[in-house]
Amino acid sequence: MPRRLLIGTAVLAACAASHAHDTWFAPQPDGSLSLGTGNRFPVFELGVDTKYFVKSGCRGADGGARTLDWQRYTDKSTVLRVRDAGAGLTCWMQLAPFEFELPPDKIEVYFKEIRPSAAALAAWADLKARGLPFLEKYTKSARIDLGPQAVPTAAVGTAMDVRREAPAGALTTGTEASFVVLREGKPIADLPVELVNERSPIGLWHRTDAQGRIRTRLPLPGRWLLRGTDLRLAPSDPTRWESQFITYAFEVN
Repeated sequence: MPRRLLIGTAVLAACAASHAHDTWFAPQPDGSLSLGTGNRFPVFELGVDTKYFVKSGCRGADGGARTLDWQRYTDKSTVLRVRDAGAGLTCWMQLAPFEFELPPDKIEVYFKEIRPSAAALAAWADLKARGLPFLEKYTKSARIDLGPQAVPTAAVGTAMDVRREAPAGALTTGTEASFVVLREGKPIADLPVELVNERSPIGLWHRTDAQGRIRTRLPLPGRWLLRGTDLRLAPSDPTRWESQFITYAFEVN
């Protein structure tokens, strides 16, 4: 079976079982980027077929657009190459939405992973009491900043986004950092987000303020991932759910 078909088949098979897993970017020593899905950062378990790419691209430190090209598939990730990369990049990806029914025995685990709002929990309690299934359509977006010259405040047009507001330039341990989380370009208030370091299994949870912002001091150097999921009842059908996943990868010196 061709490798592309194997990847696509694996993605479809894994979607219902591991939909709450995050999808993120990781830089590689040769300058390429890996995109993959996993249960816990930084370990990838599954690549992403390019047919699920909806929006993607990069922007250099000069503000100019860069193209993000497919290079190859590996067993656990999809390798991408930035054309004419240069110094300082911010890159992004939005994947196609996926609809599925979450099995009853997976719902509690899912809620522990994303920490939904009290309103969402109350809504699910009502739906469950009425004997209705958990039907969800989710969309995943990912972003990464590479190098201290990256322009983290630039809008990229994905369904969800994270922008680093401060400090400018390189991040260092112990320095206060500020991030804002957006959905369709608007700040999301009271959203639980987790910051995970590649060296520690324990994440740091925060809630965004009224301006969609979190402020924190990161205690460890290395690669970090900010992850969050905005789960809401679908406006067109209040018996179904819609969610937006976001990851933002960056490095601390």
